[in-house]
Amino acid sequence: MSSVGEPEELTARDAQAQAKAHAGDFRGAAAEFRALARDYTRTAGADDPATLAVRLNLARVLGTSKQFGKAVEVCEPLLRDQVRVLGPEHDDVLETRQLLASLRYSAGDAAGAAEDLEQLLTALSRVLMPTHDRITKVKRDIAFLRRAT
Repeated sequence: MSSVGEPEELTARDAQAQAKAHAGDFRGAAAEFRALARDYTRTAGADDPATLAVRLNLARVLGTSKQFGKAVEVCEPLLRDQVRVLGPEHDDVLETRQLLASLRYSAGDAAGAAEDLEQLLTALSRVLMPTHDRITKVKRDIAFLRRAT
């Protein structure tokens, strides 16, 4: 039998938190992701990719539940940690940059969202062709946000 905090138990709790989120229990999912982030940090370390993934899930759930300010507060330090640990072009970093821009826009910060998308564009430009659909979409989104400010 596993004790609390062992990898198998944490993985099971992560799956339960994700199931809560998919079922619409955002409050329960957020509480569980917060607890998981603490437990993963304690057992695997703050820089472990699993810990970073749980923090990303927390930000997603908070955003989905329209708690944009709280989600931004989770996302900002997460992004700094991801860049330091995973590198600026890692898929999770790119996803977090996109999420942070969306959260800022939803929170009413179009200028901040545009800045986040500019950083995303810089990272994408290092890994994708200039004509890639994702780059084209990010450029279009930046232009929209610049007009909105």
